[in-house]
Amino acid sequence: MENAVVQKEALVDVIRFLHAQGWAPATSSNYSFRMPSEANFYISESGIDKGAFAIENFLYVTASGQPIDDARRPSAETGLHSIIYALYPEVHCVLHTHSVPGTVLSRQLLSQGALFLSDYEILKGFSGVSTHEVVIKIPIFANTQDIPALAAAVQHYAQAEEMRAFLIAGHGMYTWGSTIAEAKRHVEVVEFLLACERRG
Repeated sequence: MENAVVQKEALVDVIRFLHAQGWAPATSSNYSFRMPSEANFYISESGIDKGAFAIENFLYVTASGQPIDDARRPSAETGLHSIIYALYPEVHCVLHTHSVPGTVLSRQLLSQGALFLSDYEILKGFSGVSTHEVVIKIPIFANTQDIPALAAAVQHYAQAEEMRAFLIAGHGMYTWGSTIAEAKRHVEVVEFLLACERRG
């Protein structure tokens, strides 16, 4: 249990950092982590201002996203976290942002279905990428309140193509990592590149 508390504290620090960047306005965005060898995971409570987020605002949920001995409501998008964890056993943290570049670009590029990133040095910030001479494809999914349908679309895509992050049109970005620190780094990489692409 102590390890879970340490992880909660680490993720709270990341959440407050993301909020300070303007990537979690109002009560938007959601975040989760799971302990090694566990299918269940901890996820952010719905409706909490992320600038004031605390360890008490995590819920413990089953692998399918059902609260365990808790009457509070987890994020409405818990199902997306569930599918990411199911797809990638090595993943232990999932982060979601609502930045201006991500929101705008995902709307503009929805018709082409993806954002293609290449020749940026910071692409090496992605785990497993050792050169800027690579093309990273970030798929874009249409926004919907039907989370099971959106989760199914994400699953279908991931079973056919490599996926390091994804965008939801007019909504935001999801990415993940094997640790909280790695997931944070991936957020910073994607958000930096979204800002570059929007300016370009």
